[in-house]
Amino acid sequence: MKIGIFFEGRKKKDMGGGFYLQVRNAQLINKLKDEFSEIYLISSDDNTSNYLKEKNYNLKNFRYNFLNKYTSKLFTFNYIKDFFQKIKIHHPFYNFLKKNDFDLIVFLNPSNFANFCGDKSFIINIWDLDHKYNSQFPEHTSNYTYEKREKLISNVIFRAFKIFVPHEKIKKDLVKIYRCNEEIIEVQTLIPYPPELYLENKNKIDYNKLFLKLNLPINKKYIIYPAAYWPHKNHKYIIDAALKLKSAKKNFHFIFCGPDIGNYKYIKKNITNNKLENCISTCNLLNDNELISLYLNCSAVIMPTYGGPTNLPIFESFFFKKPIFYSDQLLDDSELKNSVISIDFS
Repeated sequence: MKIGIFFEGRKKKDMGGGFYLQVRNAQLINKLKDEFSEIYLISSDDNTSNYLKEKNYNLKNFRYNFLNKYTSKLFTFNYIKDFFQKIKIHHPFYNFLKKNDFDLIVFLNPSNFANFCGDKSFIINIWDLDHKYNSQFPEHTSNYTYEKREKLISNVIFRAFKIFVPHEKIKKDLVKIYRCNEEIIEVQTLIPYPPELYLENKNKIDYNKLFLKLNLPINKKYIIYPAAYWPHKNHKYIIDAALKLKSAKKNFHFIFCGPDIGNYKYIKKNITNNKLENCISTCNLLNDNELISLYLNCSAVIMPTYGGPTNLPIFESFFFKKPIFYSDQLLDDSELKNSVISIDFS
């Protein structure tokens, strides 16, 4: 069997939790190469390809150029798609899969390319249904994101060989909302990437030295929030909390770190307007080992997000043995509820 693992995301820009979740899942699937004759990672981005080459994966590049992007837009119109099918014009991604003779495609994220697999079997990961739970946020309302996500899920759930989700709640909602066949859905708990990287490098890298290079205020109790700057990540909650801690003269310092997805300027302005520069640091996008240095040196982790129900920092904080403050409204799992400190912002 020839398996293609589709890796979507850009190493220099898209380095949020989704990128590293794909890295971790790719590692796990790649270990099956002793049982399967051929396993390849498929990348559509040069920066990602270079990153994966460093990891010694078998790699196939799908060149997602301007023509392919334009063709993808045409395929979103059903009448054009039907016309192309009649005259036997296929999407470039399907032509790529056919040319390379793949038997099965594994999408490590909820990728729109799953729409263009034709008669090829595929497995897809659906991380969350946040567009349903929190449709009010701009990340779901702008650029027809909600409609695109709905169309993708509605199409792929009836064509996928298997669907992987990180939580039982998402499985139940796929069945309830979309009438998905329960038998094809598998629940796989999120497996974070930093723990394995730390175990590989803890005797090679001086993490304290890396931490000092971040030039953070000294003699503070650090609470970190490793999350992209999305509105639904609710950094504002921490800013409000920092104001109260400042008034009470508490020695806590919050650290935000993650890619800017459009909300960074708003967050930075709030910090400045409230004169909280000595209480909150906004690190530039950190590399893997710098993030680990934060985990090792922090007193706690905080995650007041609206999106879930599960997020990678929960499991990362467990590994590094750090207490985590987490959104109470996402704690349906009683076992998880006993392992975190719940915060209520409803």
